[in-house]
Amino acid sequence: MTRIFIALTPKPELNKIISDLKNDQGKLLYKNAKVNWSRNNQHHITLNFIGSMEPEQKEEMFNDLNQRPPFKNLPIEISNLSYFPNENGQVLVANISLTPRLQTLFNEIEVTVAKIGFGMALKTFRPHITLARFKDKSRPFSELIELDDSISSTMDSLDIYESTFDSGKTLHSLIKSYNFE
Repeated sequence: MTRIFIALTPKPELNKIISDLKNDQGKLLYKNAKVNWSRNNQHHITLNFIGSMEPEQKEEMFNDLNQRPPFKNLPIEISNLSYFPNENGQVLVANISLTPRLQTLFNEIEVTVAKIGFGMALKTFRPHITLARFKDKSRPFSELIELDDSISSTMDSLDIYESTFDSGKTLHSLIKSYNFE
């Protein structure tokens, strides 16, 4: 069984901006603070972390996603950087504004996943891109970068990833992609 999640992956231009944000934020790291930065090629907005799936369940999900009307290109905006899930969290994220279209896509994915036997999410959807994780409860940064303006882009595919853990690192492998119109 594999661990599966459904996500939106930034286009190369947005991914470069996110990587630059991480680089700039890294300059505000306290000396000796330990932070595990997300790999630059692993940025994504998780819509649903399903977890372990049998191969038959994956195929059923792929079929359901193939049979639905095509998704439309999805505008997104990075609004700010913050700690997640709250100020005491040990994850640094780029928060994504929750638009009605993004909420609708999230809801549609929830229904698709529920059809194959996985429960609906109990938490409120708070879209974000994970930038870094840290274990120490104290803040590793002297401050968080403030954006002058939100960063806008569009997502042009819905992606299915397999998550594996190897040598202390989590790796994500793209296994299926559904292009938007």
